[in-house]
This record gives sequence, structure tokens and C-alpha cells, in this order.
Amino acid sequence: MDIAKVLLKKEAYSEDIKYIKLLQTHISWVFLTGKYAYKVKKPVNFGFLDYSTLEKRRFFCFKEVELNRRLSPDIYIGAVPIKDNNGNITIGGKGKIIDYAVKMIEMPQERMMDELLEKNKVSKEIIEKIAYIISNFHQKAERNTDIDKFGEIRMIKNNTDENFMQTKDYIDNLITRHQYDALLKYTDDFYKENKDLFAKRIKQGKICDCHGDLYSKNICIMDNIYIYDCIEFNDRFRYSDTASDVAFLAMDLDFHNEKELSQYFTSSYSGFSHDYDLSSIVPFYKIYRAYVRGKVHAFQSNNETSRRYFDLSYSYTPKKYKPTLFCIMGLTGTGKTTISKELAKRLNSLIFHSDYVRKELLSISPYKKELVSYNEGTYASQATEKTYTEMIKRAKNALKRGQNVILDATYREKKKRKTVQNEVAKLGIEPIFVETICKEKEIKERLKKREKKKTISDGRWEIYVKQKEEFEHLSENEGVVIDTSHLLQENISYLLNLIADGRRN
Repeated sequence: MDIAKVLLKKEAYSEDIKYIKLLQTHISWVFLTGKYAYKVKKPVNFGFLDYSTLEKRRFFCFKEVELNRRLSPDIYIGAVPIKDNNGNITIGGKGKIIDYAVKMIEMPQERMMDELLEKNKVSKEIIEKIAYIISNFHQKAERNTDIDKFGEIRMIKNNTDENFMQTKDYIDNLITRHQYDALLKYTDDFYKENKDLFAKRIKQGKICDCHGDLYSKNICIMDNIYIYDCIEFNDRFRYSDTASDVAFLAMDLDFHNEKELSQYFTSSYSGFSHDYDLSSIVPFYKIYRAYVRGKVHAFQSNNETSRRYFDLSYSYTPKKYKPTLFCIMGLTGTGKTTISKELAKRLNSLIFHSDYVRKELLSISPYKKELVSYNEGTYASQATEKTYTEMIKRAKNALKRGQNVILDATYREKKKRKTVQNEVAKLGIEPIFVETICKEKEIKERLKKREKKKTISDGRWEIYVKQKEEFEHLSENEGVVIDTSHLLQENISYLLNLIADGRRN
């Protein structure tokens, strides 16, 4: 019998209803009726979740009500039977019990936190209230020696190992091999390097019966704040370090591009709970939580969303697990390409040269000279915009594969440099901007010699003069400036030391 189809009929309900709307996930159907919501568990078995029998669905319906009343007692009414009376299917009526539903007060969808985040309607005041509610919830949550075991590395590792095992088939589709290997190595390294921290968290009573699914989709913001839909189907996903709950919502705020609110939530919770070790372990759990979301969306074939979560998980890893991105920029003739080529040899980097990419996009031979006026033809603003967009796209794909990248382009506008920063920040990578400079006499000589050579660049002295008029030089905190009249190897050594210093910090 198709329960979902039957419960779309008004006759299935004893009370007056305004409408019937169906929401569903891979594990449940939710029927909205205007006043109440009825959640019915799908008869599925994923190993970590088993709703395959009537008895199991009954058990987990009652458990869901019990657990969620901890945070939202006014919302959860109870678990109710679905009955069949000679083909007449009703909720709570007469007949043989064929299934169960969790009955709740319906909450307005437009007040869900994920919806409000999309409209920029979540303030720091709201975030602070949520942090206070969660802190109090954790303080009162059940703790015992059996629950403490879920804070041990061996137990947490079971969860992370399961994630990596279950996502192997998505490598080179939703997650690159490099990202997968980097996240696996980071996770194993963190266990080895932080044994004392995990032991300390257990000793401090930070392991308890948490929410387990604490993100914006499960929070409704009205006059009161309702946090609901905790995990009931598997205790090991709910018994955890309080930091795992905190990290889930912090990660979710990052996913919604609300990094400031994310940091504010974590710091507010730390203050309310007096958990001053939180910052040491939240990044680990952010990685774990983002990876789980990537896995879940992969299971649901939500490929683009899955990739975003896997990218986010990877973005939280430290620099030593990531490749390097250099943006070698400056006026034409200042030596960008010479620096780029030599640096690429030392770092085994891919180079994306703006003139090469530009001509490729326009189906022009790379060595064909395009001697057009400044900002015209091949170098008109529209073509330039497409070129820079394509360079970022190629750079991101290469970085996700674990390859070092060099972008060789003028980047004369600060906004274009900011676009690079914003895009690669999604991978947790900070580009190193290097502006090349040189005395004009030397630039003029270089450009004159270039006219006689077979090169990709179409730079000429008159182009240099025009560029100079509108060039926005790097600010002190944006990057570094090198004089290419100095010895090449001196400049290269300086740039290589920048990487070494960055990875030590």
C-alpha cells in the first residue's frame, strides 16, 4: 500500500485541515495540513538506519518524540497510529495498525532558519540566542560512562572511516582523489596528534546525548526559537562531543556564506558554556560534518550540492594539506612570465597565462600577433572578463586535483584580484599575489626585443603606457612586490621562502 498517496487525501485526517502539502527526504514523508504536521518514516534500511519493519518504525516514532521534546516540548504532540479499517486508511481512527506517524504542530516554512539565511534575515542577536539555548541543552543532556565511550578516538574513527569507505565510489566525480586523500590524511593525523585533547574532552564531561543534526534546516525562528528533528535512528550519531553539535551549525552558516555569524555562534557558545578548548577541536568536527553532508547529498544524487560540501570540508584543512596558488601580476613587460616559468619549474606548477587562455577562447593561434589598440578587439573588456573567469575555473579544478597553480596576468584591477581570492577561498586556499616591477628603460628594451620574437604576448610599449594610467598597485597587505631587474634566482628564492613561512605559521 502506498501510504504517501493515501495520506494526501483529506479523508485520512480526523481534524479539519486547510491543505495537504507533502515534503520528503530519503528517509521520511512529512504531511503539512495547516495546523499539524505528520511525519511518516519510509520503510528503508541503510545499515546505519533501519525503518524496515512496523515495529521498528513504531519504536523510532516514540523515540523521536521523546528526544525532541528536550528542546521543543510545545511542538511534539506524540506518536500516533495509522489504521486500516477495511480499506479506509486514517490517522488515529479505527482498524488495524499499519504504520505510525509523529504528530507535530506545523511550523511556518518561511520562518525556517535556512530560508531566513537566504534572505539575510538572521541577526547576531538571533545567533546569540541559539548559542545560549544549545549551551543550556548540552549542560542538561544525559551523560554516563557508556556515552563517554563515544568520545574515544576509536569510536569517532569508526564514523570517519565509514564516511571515507562509503564515498570511495564518488572519487573523481564529486570529490577529487587529492581532496579525498588530503581529508583522510588530515583526519588520521589529527587523531595521532590530539590523543590528550580527546581524553581531556571526556574527562571534562563534554560527551553527552546531543542533538546530532543541528543545522539551519532544523531550526524555526518565530517569537520563540524551536530546534527540532534530532537524530533518533542511531545513538552513535547523537552521542558525541558537544563540539560536534556546535561545529555542525557553524559549518552550515559557512555553507550559507555567513562566516561572520559562524564565528559569532562559536564564540558565543564558548562564552556561555565556558568551553575554552572549543577552538582546538571545532575545525576537526567542521570537516567531519561537512563531509557527512557531502555524503548524504551524494546518496541523493544532488551532485552540485554534494561537491560544494566536499569542497567546504576540504577548505577547513590546514595549508600543509593543500597546493599553492601564485598570481604573478603586473604591467606588461615587467617580467611576469619569466618569473612564472622559473617558479613553475621549482614547484612543478601549472601555468595559466592570460594571453594563451584569451586566444584559446577566441580560437586564435597562440603565437598569432594581435596588434590591436588598447582595450579593443581581442583585448576588449568582454573578452578580458571571459578570460579571467576561465582562468579561475581552470585554477580551481587544478587546485582540487592537488596541483600547484600559477596565474600569469596583469590583474590591474583590485576587484579582479578580489574575485580570485573569493573563489579559491571556497577551497580554503589563499592566493599569493606577486606584483612584478622594473625600471621603464629596461621595460622598453624588453618590449622592443619581444616584437621580433615568436611569443604569446602581444604587449607593446604603447600598451604599457595605457595600462600604467589605470593600474591599481598591490596594497601592503595584499601581496608582495619584486623587482625583476634583480637576479632571477634571488627573486625565486624569495618567493619559495614565502611558501615555507606560510606553512610554518
